[in-house]
Amino acid sequence: MLLLVGLLGAPGVGAQEAPPPPPAEAASSTPRDDPPPTPEPPPPPLEPTVLDAPFLDAEPPPPAVPPRALRPFIPHGEPDTEAPLSGGTWAAHGGVALLPLGAVWGATRVGGDTRLGATAAEAAAGTVLASLPGRFLFVHPSYPQGRWLELEVGAFGAAMVVTPPVAALGTWGMGEVAFGDSQDRGRAYLGALGGATVGMLLGIAAHEGLRHLAGSSERLDFLRRYLALSLIGSGATVGYQWSRTPTPRR
Repeated sequence: MLLLVGLLGAPGVGAQEAPPPPPAEAASSTPRDDPPPTPEPPPPPLEPTVLDAPFLDAEPPPPAVPPRALRPFIPHGEPDTEAPLSGGTWAAHGGVALLPLGAVWGATRVGGDTRLGATAAEAAAGTVLASLPGRFLFVHPSYPQGRWLELEVGAFGAAMVVTPPVAALGTWGMGEVAFGDSQDRGRAYLGALGGATVGMLLGIAAHEGLRHLAGSSERLDFLRRYLALSLIGSGATVGYQWSRTPTPRR
């Protein structure tokens, strides 16, 4: 009997002697006195050292794209007014001077009016009126390296448009008023206008060709301009005489 009681009561006695474990809620609710983590300070700024500076005698690395070759700056020099002209240049000027005279004589052969004085007066009137806007036909680029400015382009273009009608008006007016009117005045003026346009193109070409032969010399510059303008007037005369039909005199 005692043995049975001892066997049954031994587990109970061992269980009462063992202390109960602390509850989880109580353990988690106890406050902690640990301090919060302090942030790390930022790293100090980098300072350049002697090793970072490039050497003075070191060559720079080649660029990824090769540099573009620039045109040299060539300013316009002052024209040499005393530069001599070659014999061929003088001969070219003399040959071009004969063109207006030949055109005036040819005007007497293509129309009904064979008077040389009348055709010469008509050519002179066309030349005088053409010289008013025609001075802008000889504008050249003033910017270095031959670059045209907007004002120069506008003046040259306006002169090309205005000069032929003005020259044709001078030739046509002189022929109609002083030397007898035409049967069809409109056709006569259109003929003068066409002749003045062709003469203007020939005059500009002759002026630039002679100027190229003269080079830097400004000698005979006035003669070159006069020849170009006289080609306009004589061309208007040839066109006027070729297209007009004189009114028969009573």
